[in-house]
Amino acid sequence: MAQTKAHKKKRRSQAPIALVYFITMIIFLFVIGMLALYALREFGVIGNDDSNSDAGIKSPVYNTLFARVNSKGVLADATVIRVAPDAKKIIIMPVSAFTVSGSQTMREIHEEGGMVKLEAAVADTFGITIDNYVSLTNDAFENAADIVGGITYTPDEELYYLSQDNDENDIAIPSGDLTNLSGHQIRLICQYPVFKEGRNGNMKFLGTAVTMLINNAFQQTNITKDNLDNFYNIFTANSDTDWTSAQYKEEKLYLKDMLDQNLTPAEALVPEGEWTDDSHFKVSDKFKESVQTMLKDTAPSAAEK
Repeated sequence: MAQTKAHKKKRRSQAPIALVYFITMIIFLFVIGMLALYALREFGVIGNDDSNSDAGIKSPVYNTLFARVNSKGVLADATVIRVAPDAKKIIIMPVSAFTVSGSQTMREIHEEGGMVKLEAAVADTFGITIDNYVSLTNDAFENAADIVGGITYTPDEELYYLSQDNDENDIAIPSGDLTNLSGHQIRLICQYPVFKEGRNGNMKFLGTAVTMLINNAFQQTNITKDNLDNFYNIFTANSDTDWTSAQYKEEKLYLKDMLDQNLTPAEALVPEGEWTDDSHFKVSDKFKESVQTMLKDTAPSAAEK
């Protein structure tokens, strides 16, 4: 009888030992498996799920609305900039403050609802998703333009305007004259009535100027790389914006990669439509179709194997 009890006690004492052994083996196998997985990834046998270089992984496209707002809080003009890394393009779409959305102009919409309402109106009018919006002061626009050296511009008509404020704001550029324009001069030409076709000329010039500025930046790779953070800080200082630092850092990776590829990526897509008067511009359906074509042509594509 005593022997039977001793035998049962011995069997019970072995059970916990077996359980500990089993758990130890599971942990051991898990660790070995994780080490093997790590080694395979390190040597490129399998890819990391979060790597954009893997086949089938798409890089994003960024649509940012930059709206220049003067010292009185009035919308002067706006630009949608689409950065498309896969297509190796940056599309510049200038937006006149007098573009009509519904029954109001963009300037009126901004006055009533700020950048949030302006973003929605631009998205609805042109059929494009806006990822982030940024309001720019006049100084921010000028400073950013000056960092890349302004632009060299040859007007096909005489640009002439005498400012009521001071001589510094006067514009006098003969037709056909090759002229170096600073950020300040670019900003003045964007807003002053210097073109024969009125505000449509200002809108076209804005598209041309921003396109040239970005392409100039891509011709100065090292300077631009060193100033990417500076550009972001200039743009977002005293700005009504939802463009966070984290979002900028993600986009920065793609911009730096594009800068390394010796590209001239910027192209202007200038809105077409009808000016019913000098203060109301209605975008044509044909141009809206052009926007949709552009979106398809610059959409993210699967990375090549």
